[in-house]
Amino acid sequence: MKPTSKKLEMQEKSAFRMHLIVGGSFFMFGWFSGSLLNLFTLIGLLVVIFAQIETVTFDKDLGYLIFKHQQPFICKTKIIKHLLQDISGVEIQKLEDSESIKYRVCLVLFSGKRCVALTSYFSTDFADKQKTAEVIATFLNIKNYGLEGFPRQPTLSEEMQWETVEEEIVHWESAIATDSNDADARVKLAFALLKKDEIKNKEQAIAYLKQAENVLKSQGYHDDAMYVAQIWGTIWWRLLKT
Repeated sequence: MKPTSKKLEMQEKSAFRMHLIVGGSFFMFGWFSGSLLNLFTLIGLLVVIFAQIETVTFDKDLGYLIFKHQQPFICKTKIIKHLLQDISGVEIQKLEDSESIKYRVCLVLFSGKRCVALTSYFSTDFADKQKTAEVIATFLNIKNYGLEGFPRQPTLSEEMQWETVEEEIVHWESAIATDSNDADARVKLAFALLKKDEIKNKEQAIAYLKQAENVLKSQGYHDDAMYVAQIWGTIWWRLLKT
């Protein structure tokens, strides 16, 4: 981390190094197997070529949180920005499986509906995540929720009980008309359409899910976008077999 009074910059290279190691290992295995065109060589090249360095900058002069994703081997850079004034807190998320417990730092937005992850992956160094969360909280003068996380409450729309599925569809259509960037409304509308008639409404529902995915991507919520993409992919595949 490189903190000053006006700027805090963090660069993540561990995933980049891991991609180089894994990709290089696959490439060398393919090389020593006697062919440069086998599957291992191609996988190794792809892993190395698309490895990326992630830089996160909190810039008080510009008023933005800036994500910079660099893929140096193909000279590609992607920039995503969020207003600093939209950030209300920082939390640590946990991912637990049978082998390990992993963590990552996320920024909570004032809406409380979702957060912005600093990295797309989880890692095991909890002490490092605690330090990062505290540095960010101090720099932005925001709440550090730590491992307990932001105390999210269900929204009014989530608590509503619908008398008919038609009523639910009208509600979410109105929400989208009011706010064209409401990805959550599109997801809920898609499920309502499938609930009404899965076969007849499948294409319309998948279209809304794809729209939600694009909205989330444009807003920098890549984890949520990936999750929505998995949903519509699963629905498409399941209905394809019916």
